[in-house]
Amino acid sequence: MKLFKLFSRSSNAETSNDVKETNQNYSGEGVQNDDNNTSSNRVITITWGTGMPIDVIFAFIHRDFEDQGYQDALVNSDLRYREMKEGIIRNDLKMLFRRISLRYQSDIRMLDVQIKNAEDAYAMTSASMMQAQRQTYQEHLGEIAEMETLLTKDDPKMTTMIESYRRGFQKGIAAQAIKFIQNSNNKES
Repeated sequence: MKLFKLFSRSSNAETSNDVKETNQNYSGEGVQNDDNNTSSNRVITITWGTGMPIDVIFAFIHRDFEDQGYQDALVNSDLRYREMKEGIIRNDLKMLFRRISLRYQSDIRMLDVQIKNAEDAYAMTSASMMQAQRQTYQEHLGEIAEMETLLTKDDPKMTTMIESYRRGFQKGIAAQAIKFIQNSNNKES
């Protein structure tokens, strides 16, 4: 009898340890929890969008450059400077297109090898899943190519970050003008 109790105690202890580990590792959907950190220095990463490299492009396009434009106008209100800065933003986006495209192309090559190996091993389910992933990567590459074309045509969908910068730059110039007028009025008084 005592022998059976000994076994049941050890299995209950193992079960309670499993529950503790599960509770510690649970992080919720879309949230990654880093358990290596102490509780006071915990890092939580929230994923959004597709969770794929193309999200970096969307984040860049929708980034608010208005504050940067405002600050730049306060430092240098020359319109040639604004145009140069807009060119830098546009070139950064083009480089991002290139880097993300290279990443997808590399991933597709790796998937092709894995698909061939899975088909050779008659692992058709795995091969089908990898082919679906490959198709998603190809769709993203097509989307990136379309974005590049729209940027070349100055389509408003692709130039929101430049418009944001321009708006901030104009606000900065207006702020400088107001300050100049206020200073002029104070000197006359």
